[in-house]
Amino acid sequence: MTLNGGEQEPEAWTRIRRNARIQRITRRHPFLSVGLPFLVAVVGGSFVLLLTQETKYEVRDKRIQNLSLEEALPQRRKLDIQEEYFRMKSRGDWNGGWEPKRVPRAAEDEPVFDRYDK
Repeated sequence: MTLNGGEQEPEAWTRIRRNARIQRITRRHPFLSVGLPFLVAVVGGSFVLLLTQETKYEVRDKRIQNLSLEEALPQRRKLDIQEEYFRMKSRGDWNGGWEPKRVPRAAEDEPVFDRYDK
């Protein structure tokens, strides 16, 4: 912008005028200073989250597709009850002579309804 004498206005004055114009507009329309940045943050955040989740699932799918069937499933042997019985008996895990025994407890731990039945 030129002054009356034809000389140029200093650049600092044009910045001040531009800032004053922006302040006037935002004072008249508070949506521009509060609502618009909020909406941009919400919409932009949803797009960023969408892209990160999409990438996460794509990487997982590639990893799963690269696994073969043998690597994905653990090797299991077929269960045979009789074989398992003999295996446990030979290891000493199976004791056929056991019987359930009651553990003695204090009288205050006994159920209340048993005390009055006698």
